[in-house]
Amino acid sequence: MNQSAPLGDNVTGIGRSSTRAEEMQRGMENFPPTSVGTREGAGKVRVQYAKEGHPVGSIPKPVEVKEKLKSALGAGAPPTLMDKLGQRLAFERTGTRLYEALISKHEAYGGFDGGPTREALLEILNEEHRHFAELEQHMISLGGDPTAVTPSANLAAVATEGVLKIVTDPRTSLLQSLEGILIAELVDNDGWQLLCDAARNDGIDDLVDLCEHAGATEQRHLDHVRAWLAAGCAAE
Repeated sequence: MNQSAPLGDNVTGIGRSSTRAEEMQRGMENFPPTSVGTREGAGKVRVQYAKEGHPVGSIPKPVEVKEKLKSALGAGAPPTLMDKLGQRLAFERTGTRLYEALISKHEAYGGFDGGPTREALLEILNEEHRHFAELEQHMISLGGDPTAVTPSANLAAVATEGVLKIVTDPRTSLLQSLEGILIAELVDNDGWQLLCDAARNDGIDDLVDLCEHAGATEQRHLDHVRAWLAAGCAAE
């Protein structure tokens, strides 16, 4: 199937009809806004809501912490570390789902010169799933609950919602879906670095090792996606 966006009867732009544009402008003059609010007023309302609002979420208390970690970290792992660990868990879980959907796009549209093979996409999917499983074990060993949604995990879920919609939309091609994947891979790389920094600051060496290895793998994913997109755009 064709990966290129087709020319069609797109009527979303105002430039299609200058007459209708003028009519729309006159309509705006005839029916002005029903409120007297301003942008500054809207900003004040947001500030008020923010001051009165509750946090996005909370970090669960430790379930069980090994004696070795109790002596090194005190009562449990630092809350910031657990928050970022929860975020990585959520993101890698989503990454697995994204590549599952991308494989479906490959099966529906087929590949293109210089683009990903099904085998290459499956390899990345398995690596994303492996990262999730390893993070899950680290969360448990630190006394955390891998099923809990931490504040940063909540933010990650909201932030990736748009990418999921792109990749799972039946109308988007494989090439268009790769543009969504690029967004996820860029965020993923920086997310691993943030967790690595937090683990290093707290002296959790085995988690640092995982982050460094996973970060190198994710950089390779990003390089692949960039190359596939470049090839697809050149082919168009």
